Amino acid sequence: MKHRKKNKKLGRTTAHRKATLYNLFTALIMNESIKTTESKAKALKKFADKMLSKAIKADLNIKRKFKSELGSKEAYYKLFETVVPQYKDRNGGYVRIIKDPLERRGDGSEMSIVQLV
Repeated sequence: MKHRKKNKKLGRTTAHRKATLYNLFTALIMNESIKTTESKAKALKKFADKMLSKAIKADLNIKRKFKSELGSKEAYYKLFETVVPQYKDRNGGYVRIIKDPLERRGDGSEMSIVQLV
């Protein structure tokens, strides 16, 4: 049964999964478009939408948490100076997933492109 199982585990421990999602989120903020596997893209979409919603309503405490969790200062400043003002009037749906028709060459996994809308 799938009751009360709300997040994908991605074959990782909790700490590794959180680190992976924060790293993907940082890369998404810096590049505005990344290419990753379909399962990671779906997990990232849910994670990034929640994080961007928090960033839009940010107070000082949330900004400090973002600064400690994001990988670099550049990502922090880009998030709060360019990305958040773009989405100030939006109610959700900040991230788009586009399926890539080509599969990964090594193992044939389905790839997706994740973009900020």
